[in-house]
Amino acid sequence: MTPTTGTRDRLLDAAGTVVHRDGAQALTLDAVAKEAAVSKGGLLYHFKSKADLVQAMVDRWLSQFGAEMEAADSAFVRGYVKASTPDEHELGMLAALVADPSLLVAVREQYGIWQDRVQREGRDPVDATVARLAADGLWLAELLGMGPPTGELRERVLERLLDLAEPHD
Repeated sequence: MTPTTGTRDRLLDAAGTVVHRDGAQALTLDAVAKEAAVSKGGLLYHFKSKADLVQAMVDRWLSQFGAEMEAADSAFVRGYVKASTPDEHELGMLAALVADPSLLVAVREQYGIWQDRVQREGRDPVDATVARLAADGLWLAELLGMGPPTGELRERVLERLLDLAEPHD
């Protein structure tokens, strides 16, 4: 990793931390620079505006989720289900998307691509879509603490979703 890449990643991590800890309204260039221990000029070298910073957060989130899916399972839908576990910065991402709906354009496009793969690669397109949608619901319930299943029940839910996500033979 080059120093530039390291600083850019540190700034993106700092932005996620600010939003997670303080809320989307607290996401300012000054707050991110302070959190990352970088001058505001250093931040502006990497991101010309707050919009550029948030767009980079969204792009990185989509890229990382794609990589996590590939690493989780060679079958696309099963990988999707297995990778649908939130981390602390995704709450910040969700807040940023709500605060600036224009950012949803790229997210909607990527999810459309993934849904096409779900339909093509799942053993049954309906079962595979149910697995994807349920995995999204589980992700959201866990991310927001909205009564997600835990322990053995969570494991059994994941097993069921993975059964629905079986690829073509």
